[in-house]
Amino acid sequence: MIAELRSITDIWKRMPSEMHARRFLERIIWSTGRHCPHCGSFASSALRGRTCRPGLYQCRDFRLQFTVTTLTPMQGTKLDFRIWICAMFLVFTSSKGISSVVMARLLGVNQKTAWKMGHAIREMMDDRNGELMPLEDIVEVDEAYVGGAPKSLSGAYNPSGKGTGKPMIFVAASRDGQARARVVPNDQRATLELVLLEWIDPATTNLMTDGSKSYRSLGKTMADHQYVIHSQKEYANPETGAHVNTAEAVISQVQRALVGVYHNLGRKHLQRYLDEIVWRWNHREPVREVVKQWRTKAGIERDKSTTIWRPIPVVDQMHVLLQSAVGKQVRRSKEYGLCWP
Repeated sequence: MIAELRSITDIWKRMPSEMHARRFLERIIWSTGRHCPHCGSFASSALRGRTCRPGLYQCRDFRLQFTVTTLTPMQGTKLDFRIWICAMFLVFTSSKGISSVVMARLLGVNQKTAWKMGHAIREMMDDRNGELMPLEDIVEVDEAYVGGAPKSLSGAYNPSGKGTGKPMIFVAASRDGQARARVVPNDQRATLELVLLEWIDPATTNLMTDGSKSYRSLGKTMADHQYVIHSQKEYANPETGAHVNTAEAVISQVQRALVGVYHNLGRKHLQRYLDEIVWRWNHREPVREVVKQWRTKAGIERDKSTTIWRPIPVVDQMHVLLQSAVGKQVRRSKEYGLCWP
């Protein structure tokens, strides 16, 4: 079993043929044994013959045929499986994401194919099955307006503040390295509370927010609530430990991806790009802690510790991604867009 993939060249070296790539995917997706994606039966047999394509199996219970990509976003693909593995590698290892134009150039496919592959990978990153553990201990929340047409376009103007027409995203980040993000229609308490309760346990959560009135009423239902008031130039409270720098760091990843890679995130696909950005945030591990000393304006010396993070191995990320791929599908629409059956 391949333990790690370090480059695109390494992928093609370790998988000399598509058969090796197919077996690599089978060992990951069927880690508990080969099973039918239609009925879940573990009783199946391989079909062999001149007219059978490699990797085709038949369920013994309902006589349904399937492959390793059946009922996944990769179903019906005519691409070499190594191309898909390389695409996942590029998405995992690109700190701010990768555009379909660059992916197409690196993989040797056209831009439309790379665009669909990117969305297929983001579809697998969606936590619709609720497999992620709830955020615990200290949880910071914040909201931001992102997307919209670039300012360089003629006539493109987005007012600042709540008068903008940009979509709003709601972010919650735990200080242990986990985060969640979702597109929300507004910042009212009734809206944010429904989303936040999916991510945390109020009885054990110490909520950190800014001074928004929606958060103040929401914090009354939590075990503890601390906040800072940005309008009064208060960004951190050393006494209570209150700040939302972690949540703002997650939002900054979205802004960097918008400015440096995607340039325009529309409402239709914004949630999928959030899933990708949060995926990279969640699949990191702490490497070491660096302690720096600094002096305040009052002459008081303080120590500031910073944790250095790095992504977990690519193969480990593929294990998590592909084991939840069954049941998530992406298809081409009649207008050559995307649809989700």
